[in-house]
Amino acid sequence: FFKTFGFLVLKNVLTPAEIKNINKEFLVGLAKMDETKMGTSVRKQYNWTNLGPDSPFTSSLLEDERFYGIAQQILGDDCVGVDSHANQYNGNRSPWHPDIRELGPDQFTGFKFTFYLGPVDGNSGALRVVPGSHCPGFSAGVEKVFLKDNNPGLDDDPGLAVNEVPAHICISEPGDAVIFDYFVWHSSWGGSKDRRMVSLQYYKNPKTPEEKEGMRKMVAFRKNFNKGFKRETKLYPDFWLANPNNNVVRTQWIEQLQKWGFIDAVNA
Repeated sequence: FFKTFGFLVLKNVLTPAEIKNINKEFLVGLAKMDETKMGTSVRKQYNWTNLGPDSPFTSSLLEDERFYGIAQQILGDDCVGVDSHANQYNGNRSPWHPDIRELGPDQFTGFKFTFYLGPVDGNSGALRVVPGSHCPGFSAGVEKVFLKDNNPGLDDDPGLAVNEVPAHICISEPGDAVIFDYFVWHSSWGGSKDRRMVSLQYYKNPKTPEEKEGMRKMVAFRKNFNKGFKRETKLYPDFWLANPNNNVVRTQWIEQLQKWGFIDAVNA
């Protein structure tokens, strides 16, 4: 299903007690944000890493079998957990986009788990996806569609609003999770001023020459992307890199991230 459609909805992955714990850690991170760190786009959001000492439980989810085990099934046993972020959205929509446009699926493979800390539906900010749009031909077709937020058309055809694009709406309750491919087109519509979401990200360990070249390009892209952000903390905090619990899986990930040059690139 995931390979065909580019996404998958998983029900009841986290318990109510775990969601409560994540919310507590979320509030600690949110308290450190200020207005200057909220994006100016229509989706308006605060964004910060979960890998620091203030969110030990949320950080541990990257290595949790419920998430990492699924990542291994999809990406291979030696896939790498690369990121975990918290997001608070304050806008009324997120425009349609894939997370990666700079590379092709033949060069790079990865995906993101997302889970909201409150219930969301089609009018309150649930993730919307265009099934199958991670496939190159289909993605190129979507790219040509006039979208009101992205590439407005003529005055008499301003383009489609987010909710006018045919899509699957990933309705979810706290504890549910959605996986989606980096190349799948996604968005959201509506939502409160306190829409809370956590993400976990995994990359396939590159094997072919094309994949290794793709990883080099991804590292360069992430380095350039991060130059546009003024961050008070590193994306890979010293706490996470120190691996205080000597987690074997994290040790292997850190070795791969260093080998790719990823840590130096995004912490610069």
